Amino acid sequence: MDTTTVAITIGSVISTKAFALWRLWLRLRWRSRREQDRQDYLLGIAEKVAAGSRVELDDQDRDGHRLRVSIFHVEAHKEDTAG
Repeated sequence: MDTTTVAITIGSVISTKAFALWRLWLRLRWRSRREQDRQDYLLGIAEKVAAGSRVELDDQDRDGHRLRVSIFHVEAHKEDTAG
């Protein structure tokens, strides 16, 4: 093997590893943003729910993770003060 072939082989290996690392970084970045959007959505729901309500969540991602959401308004019990 001459030096040109060795240099091309080394360059090819380095490029392949760099591309794989770049793809991994993009995937992790996308997943992080998706999780942040999901968290923001859930926080928005929680802020809109009035005090005394019950919240249940129901959501399932393509990867099989499931999260359930149900909001139930619980009527406050009023005490009879007439006496």
